[in-house]
Amino acid sequence: MKALHVNVADNVATALKFLPKGDIALDTVLLQDIKQGHKFATTDIRQGKTIIKYGSHIGVAASDIKAGQWVHIHNLESERGRGDTDSKVRKIIQSRLIHPETAHSDKKYSLMGYRRGDGSFGFRNHILVIPSVHCANKTVEQIANSIIYSDLSATQETNVVYVTHQHGCSELSYDAAQTKSVIVGTGANPNVYGVLVVGLGCEGVPAEDVAKEISERAPYKKVHHLVIQEVGGVNETIKQGVKIVKKMLAEAVQGKKTEGTLADVILGTECGGSDSFSGLSANPSLGAVSDIVIEHGGSVILAETTELIGAEHLLAERAENEKVKKDILDTVRGFEQAVIDAHADIRGANPSPGNIEGGLSSIEEKSLGCIYKAGSQPVTAVKAYAEQITDKGLTMMNTPGNDIEQLSGMAAGGCNICVFTTGRGTPTGSPIVPTIKVSSNSETFRKMNDMIDLDAGAVITGEKNTCEMGEEILDFITAVSNGMLTKAEINKQNDFSIWRLATTV
Repeated sequence: MKALHVNVADNVATALKFLPKGDIALDTVLLQDIKQGHKFATTDIRQGKTIIKYGSHIGVAASDIKAGQWVHIHNLESERGRGDTDSKVRKIIQSRLIHPETAHSDKKYSLMGYRRGDGSFGFRNHILVIPSVHCANKTVEQIANSIIYSDLSATQETNVVYVTHQHGCSELSYDAAQTKSVIVGTGANPNVYGVLVVGLGCEGVPAEDVAKEISERAPYKKVHHLVIQEVGGVNETIKQGVKIVKKMLAEAVQGKKTEGTLADVILGTECGGSDSFSGLSANPSLGAVSDIVIEHGGSVILAETTELIGAEHLLAERAENEKVKKDILDTVRGFEQAVIDAHADIRGANPSPGNIEGGLSSIEEKSLGCIYKAGSQPVTAVKAYAEQITDKGLTMMNTPGNDIEQLSGMAAGGCNICVFTTGRGTPTGSPIVPTIKVSSNSETFRKMNDMIDLDAGAVITGEKNTCEMGEEILDFITAVSNGMLTKAEINKQNDFSIWRLATTV
């Protein structure tokens, strides 16, 4: 197969390999060379008329386009996120033409993990050292590394991890509240056995307050805090911190694993470094995983609000009730309005230059491929950034599209395992949530095998369907629960970033 029409209503198709000028694909004579992953028109499209992919709008023709011509940013005009031309969100009425089938599996997935006092389930059992303010970053790093690089007994699943960040002081009240929420949620995550919070002593997000809130949310957890100004300087804080963390680690390694099921999973879904194949292979395969996790009683998070712009009508159609539907539409359109209010054109930031090189032409096209990660089950809730996930089923979390800010928000919400799809490759991984990478194409998998776990390229070639690839991902999740490390864990990725809402003051 040379090219793919995703939906019968589409007037563009995606080249599955390089197609030279004069070649014939989908009964269309190509008038130009078409790069792998890029689009060509399968019918004439007049200037100003809608360009359709995935059965939905991905933009309008900026000029007349003949069947067989290359369709990309030079002749496709995005209609969404256009603060350079619009003063408010455009209302574009769309409806789904084809309802996708929900993936199903009777297979029993037996997981092994750490059952917490509140019934939650950890895939890992780490000790987390975290700063309440950026002034404590280096102290946190030295405490953690004093143990990580010592001879102290630890295991792959029970170890000392740390993060640093640029927040906690000189923030307006709502930014300080968000910073605290993310740090607290990260400490309370079920993959964390115990926490040491380190502060300076004069910051807007005090270490003592953070530690207290972690203990309130997870009273079974070992939580300590140190304040550099109170302890008497950096060296004494490091000395005391190492002593505290060593004691927690010695206790944690004694922990016994117990059996769990997919009902214990809070699956974070993410895509980064996307290309045009992401929405054709890796994301639909992850969508099958999402459907099966929910079918078996688990929870799934769909985030990246930016990358729902242009696809929100499909998600709203799946809302469990009218309130959830309104929350979906208000959240996506509110995010887009913020871009418009900045008088900015979202293009170039999202889709990124790499996305564009990979064949994505507009935020709408990226979003329509992105949404496949969430399968086809009903949306049961909409949550704020880093808010705790409390609902079974599919929850939408309001996050930016930035990979690390999104991943940090999901981890703070309680995500205990993440599947991260990528077209062009990215090393990103959470220090506390095992992050499984799935490539959309085999070339990226081969080229970046040291940081990608699974290859969904077989879906493009027709060797596997998305359900079969989904089963492979679920088997990998099971193996991770049994102690296998993801590539991101092997590479010691400890990516952590908090979504900032306002300026530094």
